[in-house]
Amino acid sequence: MTLENGTEFAVWMILAGLTAAMVWYGARLEKHRLPVSAMWRAAVFGPVFALICAKACYLIHDLGVNLYEGSFGELTAFTADTFSFAGGALGLTAGTALAARRSGIRSMKALDLFAAPGCVLICLARIAEAGMDTIGMGDEAPEWLRFFPFASPDSWGDMYLNVFALMAVTALACLIPALRPGDGEKREGDIFRRTAVCLLSAQIFLEMLLQYPFIRTFITSFVSLEQVLCAVLLLAIAVRGCVRNRKWTPAAAIILLLGVSAFFQFYRDNKIPFVFEEGWEWALENARTISITAFFLVSAGLAAAGFAALRASSGTVHAKNVNAAEQE
Repeated sequence: MTLENGTEFAVWMILAGLTAAMVWYGARLEKHRLPVSAMWRAAVFGPVFALICAKACYLIHDLGVNLYEGSFGELTAFTADTFSFAGGALGLTAGTALAARRSGIRSMKALDLFAAPGCVLICLARIAEAGMDTIGMGDEAPEWLRFFPFASPDSWGDMYLNVFALMAVTALACLIPALRPGDGEKREGDIFRRTAVCLLSAQIFLEMLLQYPFIRTFITSFVSLEQVLCAVLLLAIAVRGCVRNRKWTPAAAIILLLGVSAFFQFYRDNKIPFVFEEGWEWALENARTISITAFFLVSAGLAAAGFAALRASSGTVHAKNVNAAEQE
């Protein structure tokens, strides 16, 4: 983060989120009689891995532009618009898992316990975007959502959507699967994966509402870096579950839905030829509203498919355990 333009608020919110998450994580470890040293290690490894991964994801996304322009100042830039949020979350998860292993705890067991504290961290980190200029801001807010904290006025008095507030509320809502896992989830890692599915599928929709600052766009300007990362991670979770039970319907559904979302990305930016033809003016005029509605439905479908992959995987493992016990 930079300390310019009043972003001291953002720095303190991120530090508060990290502190709250680690304190809760340590309490959960102690409650389960696991080494609390995993929390102290995570407090070191997590932020370091988060910074490295957040910067790496952004640089990979922007590599083509840097090579073309011959400018590599972003390598050393430490500002909010040169980091990837999803990349940072991935790095924090990897750092927490490594810290657990170093403390003699199975990684997925630790991540199950960290899922709820992680949601709190994401919530406060999203609130921190209130101090990051236009990052986390959307287009003009709809009439029914023009109130604090979901909208704020610009210098002209027009109300614009605070997408970061919606993201923060979504992170808090994900405490439900983090603290109350679904039926049949008996394997270590199920709680973490279910929470991740909720966060990732919701983020794919919420990114659609943003004004798309540079951190979130490829050079083609019609697809979000954060959306791509979330889609890849969501698909990886689903594929892992499908591999375990050899049922590929959920993964196929996710691929199909991602294809639909890609179509509406093009459509929203008026890159679909038919919207320029005579008789399709209504589609051109309402492109953003239609696309946002479609993205909401797609994200709901992605979550359902992700849950299906996890349930099927858990059920298969549980059945194998029962059969093994009966044979004994």
